[in-house]
Amino acid sequence: MAGAKKSHFRRWLVILVILGGVALGGVAYVTRPKDSALDFKTAPITRGEITQLVTANGQLTPVVNVEVGSQVSGTIQEIGVDFNSKVTNGQVIAKIDPESFESSVMQADAELANTRASLELAQYNATRAEELYKDKLISKSDQEKAIADLHQAQAMVKIREASLKKVKTDLERTTIYAPIDGVVISRNIEVGQTVAASFNTPKLFVIANDLSKMEIEAMVSEADVGGVEEGQPVTFTVDAFPTRQFRGAVKQVRYAPTTNQNVVTYTTVVGVNNDELKLRPGMTANSSIIIAQRRDALKISNAALRFRPPDSAILKPPANSPPAGGSSAISATNAVASASSSGEAPIAPWVAEGRRPNGPEEIRKWMDSLSPEQRAAARSQFPNRGGGSGGRGQRGDGSPGGLGSGLGFRVPSESAFRTDAPVTRTIYVLEKTKSPTGKEIQMGKPVTVTIGITDGSYSEVIDGLKEGDVVIMGVNMPLATTAGAQGPQGNSPFGRPGGGFRGR
Repeated sequence: MAGAKKSHFRRWLVILVILGGVALGGVAYVTRPKDSALDFKTAPITRGEITQLVTANGQLTPVVNVEVGSQVSGTIQEIGVDFNSKVTNGQVIAKIDPESFESSVMQADAELANTRASLELAQYNATRAEELYKDKLISKSDQEKAIADLHQAQAMVKIREASLKKVKTDLERTTIYAPIDGVVISRNIEVGQTVAASFNTPKLFVIANDLSKMEIEAMVSEADVGGVEEGQPVTFTVDAFPTRQFRGAVKQVRYAPTTNQNVVTYTTVVGVNNDELKLRPGMTANSSIIIAQRRDALKISNAALRFRPPDSAILKPPANSPPAGGSSAISATNAVASASSSGEAPIAPWVAEGRRPNGPEEIRKWMDSLSPEQRAAARSQFPNRGGGSGGRGQRGDGSPGGLGSGLGFRVPSESAFRTDAPVTRTIYVLEKTKSPTGKEIQMGKPVTVTIGITDGSYSEVIDGLKEGDVVIMGVNMPLATTAGAQGPQGNSPFGRPGGGFRGR
């Protein structure tokens, strides 16, 4: 009986040992070092043309566009031109029935003749009164009255002459002449139509001076108008010729703003040659103003500027590594490493990248990575105002409780990051290294580059890279990894998974 119990105990002990071994093996397998190899999307740095554009829409209009109206009212008696008719300066293009104006001229002429007769009588009376006064046959007052009647008659003659001139002018205005050489692009009247010019001038015709020279009044948004200047080349298309590209040049950028639904735009006048007369007034032109252009520039995809790999895929260079990214480009990590030996004040990552820190956590991690000498140098760069190393600190605008709380220094305000220097960005260059298991894997090496103009898809690289360098644009992660919090394109520097980007 005792032997049976002892055998039963040994059997259970063996089972427990086996289960413990399996459990330990499983834990060891789960916690084993894993390779963080990722399938990166890459592209080489190439050379090519980059053109930075400002797009704007506007209507085509003739350079000189004259609206021909009428200063008198009446019935249209004759029309001498039609749409698309070519006219010369002084050519008769329409007539208004002149009958009523001719009658007014005859009446005014008769009134003038009557007034002139009255003037002759007043002159005789004044001469006779002068002689009678000398002979003392009339009084002084009678003589003065005769002279006043003469002056009054002279004034009446001038009034009648002016009235006659006015009605003659109105009669002349019944004939409409072309004010310029050009082409009739609009006719708004018909024979027999009555035009009334009592309150405003009716528009009879629209004449364009020269359709071979036209203009586009493009509306440029306030965000883009700063880069638009006179003389810049312009390319545009119209719906009538969707496959043809026309060219022009900026003639004027007007200061007067135009506000439509809280959107502020500025009128930019573009001069256009229309020698073939393909372009017509009123066409909508989709314009692209070339504000900068590089013929043989180093090009980097804008996707590479927006991408940031997961932290596990970023290559951390050793403390004694040389600066990466060219002779003048220094990444934020290498900047800290290069300052460690001398105790100089390091360059903060957000300063090197030309941005604001992403919250107090980034600042705290950066401070923790510094040596005591570097930390002291960093505090001397950003002195705390009103708070010690364990105090509340201040915001960048001077208010308490900001990003520098408890760190012993004040985060600079936004104006401290403003500079006229070229824009810098941190990109990631593909580099091979060894994984914890000894396997060769690919990782992203951070490099700070100086960026110039951009065409929306590619940007100019001023410094930091050379032709042929391979940069990372994205990453395809394994399914086991994508099931976690990490998106398929890695962490975005703007907090959106998948490397999303909503604008620069």
